[in-house]
Amino acid sequence: MPENYLAMFKVPDRKRAAAIIHMAHPSIRRGADAILQGEDVPQPTPGVLDRVKSTLINPIFCRFLVRDRKFYATDACIGCGKCAGVCPLHNIVLAAGRPQWQGNCTHCMACICSCPAEAIEYGKKSVGQPRYQCPPFEKKEV
Repeated sequence: MPENYLAMFKVPDRKRAAAIIHMAHPSIRRGADAILQGEDVPQPTPGVLDRVKSTLINPIFCRFLVRDRKFYATDACIGCGKCAGVCPLHNIVLAAGRPQWQGNCTHCMACICSCPAEAIEYGKKSVGQPRYQCPPFEKKEV
C-alpha cells in the first residue's frame, strides 16, 4: 500500500498512490474471498529484515518515538470533528472547536489523512505532503 506515515517518510502523489492501490486490488480481493468462504486469509512469509523490524526495532520505536505532541491543527481547521471520529484510540477531543490530542496515539495518521480541510499537521514533516484515503473497494456480489 502507499506510504502514509507522514511523520517520517515522503508520501507518493495522488496519481502514484492510486496506482499502488489499484495494483493491490487482486490481493485484497483474495483476502476478502477467503473471509467470505470462511477460510484463513493467506499470509505472506516474513523475511529476516521483517523479523528484525518487528521484534527489535518496532518495540523501541513505539516506546520512545510514537507520541502525539507534534500533532496540531492549522487555522484551516473547520472544527468538523472528523479527526476525533476516525481515531481508533479515541485520542482526539474537540475543545473550543479544535482538536486536542490526549497522549495515547499509535501514529496511524487517520486524523491527518481524513481531515477534509487538510488542516492537521505533524510538526514540519507533514507540511506540503499529499494526503489520501483509500477509495471504497467495490463490492463483489456473492
